[in-house]
Amino acid sequence: MVVALLVLLVLTTAGVAYVAVTKSEKQIASNTMTSTQALYAAEAGITEGLHRMSFPAESANYIGPSVAPYPGWGAYIVIAPNRSALDPDGPALEKDGLDNNGDGKIDEPGERYPEILTKQTVNASALRYPYVRVEYKTQGGQLVRFGDGDNDPATPPTENLTKGAPVLRITARGRNGSADKTLEAEAVRFPLVEVESAVWAGGHAKLNGNAFFIDGHDHAASAPYDTIAGANPTSGFLTKGTTQDVALKGNQLDNVSGAGGDASVQQSTFTYDFNALWAQFAGMADYTFSGDQGFSSGTPSYGTLDDPKVTVVDGSLDCTGSWSGAGILVVNGSLAMGGNSQFKGIVVATGDVFIAGGGAADQAHIVGGLIYQSTVVDASSIGGAANVFYSSEAVNAAQTLARYTLSWWRER
Repeated sequence: MVVALLVLLVLTTAGVAYVAVTKSEKQIASNTMTSTQALYAAEAGITEGLHRMSFPAESANYIGPSVAPYPGWGAYIVIAPNRSALDPDGPALEKDGLDNNGDGKIDEPGERYPEILTKQTVNASALRYPYVRVEYKTQGGQLVRFGDGDNDPATPPTENLTKGAPVLRITARGRNGSADKTLEAEAVRFPLVEVESAVWAGGHAKLNGNAFFIDGHDHAASAPYDTIAGANPTSGFLTKGTTQDVALKGNQLDNVSGAGGDASVQQSTFTYDFNALWAQFAGMADYTFSGDQGFSSGTPSYGTLDDPKVTVVDGSLDCTGSWSGAGILVVNGSLAMGGNSQFKGIVVATGDVFIAGGGAADQAHIVGGLIYQSTVVDASSIGGAANVFYSSEAVNAAQTLARYTLSWWRER
């Protein structure tokens, strides 16, 4: 009987221990699942923030600034109003020295990024991310950008304060039951095409007259196109061949300016793959035209500085009158610009270019950068009263057409 009682005691103790261990393991598994679901909810928040910043053409979803990117811009994506109050870092916006809510005031009491409702259907099965904080990364009150900061296309793009599209920061908080997870991420836009001069010439360039101006100094993208104090200049011309491909006459030396002063013509250390550029931009075009085209004063403006577009023409293009556009213009043929036509951003032509203009009030104008291959006739010319100004502002606006890619993320 004593032995039987001892055996029964051992079996009972083992049974109780098994039940306790089973219950503990089940609880651990449940907690792990709940924690993982909260992490997935935060990841979904990162995904929504990234998507809603990557596609400006999706007007119903896009949440980016309505004007050009500026330091201090940000927004909260929330599943219900006032959920941004859950952000423990929100109060710091009152002391960052920036206008975070777009009202023109800096660091007023209660300043926060505006709230925008999520696009997911909020019901019992919704992914519970109370808020997603989307903002531009800043340093010393300036936008941190991602691009060719050292003006060397042979080196990878890096974070800098002058060239490229702004770096995006996204913070998302996910909840499920008692689990609460916060993720932080940064996303960058890889440059669509590097622009290192006012004009990059793949062939000869004939310069006519003494009224045109090619300037590699950094200009503002809006009239009166003042040069930016303290900005590093680029070359007026970079040529694939020798500098003799840009034949400057004695009275034209001060018509081409930039790095090194007047007569700023240098041989390029790199070249472009124009077939790859055409394939790239043809696949992401906002406006596509087949065959030779003529844009004039009656043609709509394709893009603005605050809303740049990709326009591609599979043929030659002749721009006259007061036609204007902004973003990226790609011509799979020859490009002619005259009259008062102008484009702000990046212009790429696989053939020749003919840039002219009749006078001070009648100028063909490119603000940003011009890149041409010149393989059709190899008889490109720039003359009249035409102007081509390098502008990092216009180039940076064009680079915002790239899609965002996550560069890193962490769980906080």
